[in-house]
Amino acid sequence: MGMTEYARAIAASVVAGVMWCAGAAQAQHAPEPTAETSRASPRELESERWQSDVRFLADAIRERHPHPFHAVNRETFAAAAERLEARIPELDYPEILAELSRLVAMLGEGDGHSRVRFNPRFISGQYPLRYAFFAEGLLIRSARPDHAALVGKRVTAIGEVPVEDAVARLAEIVPGDNDFNRRLRMLSYLLMPEILQGLDLADADGDVAIQVVDGRGKRSRATLEPMEWPEGFRYTIGNLSWEPVRLGAPEDWVDMRTAELPRALQRLQEWYWMEPLDGGSALYVQLNAIGNQEGHKSMGEFFARVFDAADEEHVERLILDVRWNGGGNNFFNRSVVHGLIRSDKLNQRGRTYVLIGRTTFSAAQNLITKLDHETEAVFVGEPSGGKPNHYGDARRVTLPESGLDVSISTLYWQDGGPFDRRAWVPPDIAVDITANDWVTGRDPVLEAARSVDPQAVAQPLDELLTDTYQEHGFAAALAAYRTFKSDPAHRYIETEFVMNRVGYHLLQNGQIEEAIQVFRLNTEAYPESWNTYDSLGEALVEAGRIEEAITNYERSLDLNPENAAAARMLARLRGRGSGSHGQR
Repeated sequence: MGMTEYARAIAASVVAGVMWCAGAAQAQHAPEPTAETSRASPRELESERWQSDVRFLADAIRERHPHPFHAVNRETFAAAAERLEARIPELDYPEILAELSRLVAMLGEGDGHSRVRFNPRFISGQYPLRYAFFAEGLLIRSARPDHAALVGKRVTAIGEVPVEDAVARLAEIVPGDNDFNRRLRMLSYLLMPEILQGLDLADADGDVAIQVVDGRGKRSRATLEPMEWPEGFRYTIGNLSWEPVRLGAPEDWVDMRTAELPRALQRLQEWYWMEPLDGGSALYVQLNAIGNQEGHKSMGEFFARVFDAADEEHVERLILDVRWNGGGNNFFNRSVVHGLIRSDKLNQRGRTYVLIGRTTFSAAQNLITKLDHETEAVFVGEPSGGKPNHYGDARRVTLPESGLDVSISTLYWQDGGPFDRRAWVPPDIAVDITANDWVTGRDPVLEAARSVDPQAVAQPLDELLTDTYQEHGFAAALAAYRTFKSDPAHRYIETEFVMNRVGYHLLQNGQIEEAIQVFRLNTEAYPESWNTYDSLGEALVEAGRIEEAITNYERSLDLNPENAAAARMLARLRGRGSGSHGQR
């Protein structure tokens, strides 16, 4: 298959994976808009018509979204919409696009399905390169031949703005379930001249100056001019960031990779496939979209074969790779979840490894959330791009004056349960991807899953603390916590709520000083969490250490002025009211 055909096949896989539409059981993206040729150019639209679209968008969000103000105060959102409407006459076209995206992004984390759907009618072209975030930072992954000298270099500034600040500007207008998802999507926004103009990162012509540094520390700069979309360009611009190889990039572009594609990137056009590894002791399964691929066995039939094959005596581990899975119809997840639950052999710690990453989103996120809660699967890679509890089933609305399409979430998916506030499913074994990994075709995530000793896979923290406490006592349990927390492999694992539960268990059993130690450790690990200080304050009250308790309740209230429990407790401690308790 030639590269052009290969890119088309990848496009079909990725777009199908993230655009699957099959009823209410899915956490999906909105359908592709139909091209309209009868509308006037949005660049020629009068201010009054843009203002009408702002009002329409704000109303549509209020009416269609099940909980539009889960992350932003209703009054704050209304004020932002009113300010944008009032400012429209003084904004130029790129600024209007950027500000509309900012308004939608205010819906907050866990709402990455809601977004402005930019297409070539609104965005004049693209910059002649592709970016990627690696462990080292933002690099130029590939480029048109005349910019080949930039390939492989790390970006230090965009439009004379330090790259960290430029990324922060983009983060304010790019919707996403979490920071990893947002950084993935940011890669396509970096290609849009109008967006960079709207953020004052590109000049009036759309040209953008970038500064780069190579591996030896040599710095250089270049000015990029936008290139027109290729004739017949048929990809949604946002999907360029989902593509791990070269979706939409011409065949003659220069890529920083010098080696053959790693196994995980060789068959992305197939929604599901498997092969034995390591002499048959491992079974590698890649799932790139949730659903039935036309012309293939159904997903249910495929996974029935997977679990039959994994039951063979020589198979010691199952490796399920969903790193490139942008979603689909989560009804089909049952064949995976139920199959693993039923397998006494595979549903053990250290037997099944799930590879996840920033592209793991939507229905794929639903899948791994279920696996996280209901099985013994071990997660390897980087945090997922989706939030365990998230908004999805986006439906497209078209702003009537401009014709700009916007996706708005319509359902809330709470697969993580009512108390799961995590921004992602974290890897049990965190593995970063470096630029050198990409260049050499190395896949350290798959390598980690193949090589890890099942006996060395750490227990979940709550189990570890319980077992250590019962066998060796409180001091040993604290030492186990510190060891767990300091391990780089666990750097993305959320421990705040586990430790909060441990602290309250100790408190309820009369072990007040031990509870104080646990709560204090939590404030040190999460110094910006109002609830950690609230809980410590409660334990200090039980110990009779009132002044210390007041200090911690005050800190909790500073971080969260709406913490009524802390306000009531402070009033009580100061002799002006009655108290309450911290969250459990």
